[in-house]
Amino acid sequence: MTLWLEVDPRSGVPIYVQLVDGVRHALGVGTLRPGERLPTVRGLAGELTLAPNTVVKAYNELQRMGLIESRPGVGTVVVAAPGDAVREQQVEALYERLGVLVRDAVGLGVTEDELWEHFDREFERVYRRATSRERA
Repeated sequence: MTLWLEVDPRSGVPIYVQLVDGVRHALGVGTLRPGERLPTVRGLAGELTLAPNTVVKAYNELQRMGLIESRPGVGTVVVAAPGDAVREQQVEALYERLGVLVRDAVGLGVTEDELWEHFDREFERVYRRATSRERA
């Protein structure tokens, strides 16, 4: 299951663009790494309930960008990661989102302890999923 990739058909952003952005984001934050295989077109389309042509269009765009390539007998493989500058921008954006989250929590009356409890629970859930994926 591709837990790191989500699409929202109601967002107004074309689905293939959401797929491209999702893969680029996963590469930037290390959820995906060079050498890892992506799901098959049919598998990802079925998992996300999309038309296979949408996945093909996204994979073609990612291949054009030099981030993935299709290898006979192997499948679609990540071949490159965005540079350090992109990663720094993503980390900065993460910290900005964290600031918004904390301000929203304060505005909603969520206590620091409640926020930490939920943060810890979510971190453990995601960390467990990531480590089990690495072992697979």
